[in-house]
Amino acid sequence: MRTPVPGEFGFPLGVVVAVAAAFGAVAVGATGQPVVSVVAMVAVVDLVAVVSTARATLGTAVVCWCLHSGFVLGRAGELVFTGRAGHDALVIGLCAAVGALFASLARSAVADVAVEIPRPRQPRALGGGTPYPMVGPGAQPW
Repeated sequence: MRTPVPGEFGFPLGVVVAVAAAFGAVAVGATGQPVVSVVAMVAVVDLVAVVSTARATLGTAVVCWCLHSGFVLGRAGELVFTGRAGHDALVIGLCAAVGALFASLARSAVADVAVEIPRPRQPRALGGGTPYPMVGPGAQPW
């Protein structure tokens, strides 16, 4: 089974969805409850893991943490390096690694399923033992 979205499109897709998720999380008040933003970012990372490659998933996880650290934990868009930011980076990173591994294993399991292709049927001989009875001079149509 191949991935529905190649990596060169999966990463930009993840960035766009992550920006939308960060905007939505800030809009619903995630600055007071940062766990809302972490859950949104984990959902984005898992979505990219399912529809794209592992590299796109890990790149999206980095962008998600940067958005979370810069706009939820730090309000000015500057990255914040606190204990909370480190914990959230660990959560998002582990989710990305596990999601990419799970999606990769699921794709390889589906790809290993053997599909039996039936052999083509052989034409039957009609009448005189030849598969083409209408061959030769004076052959009459049916």
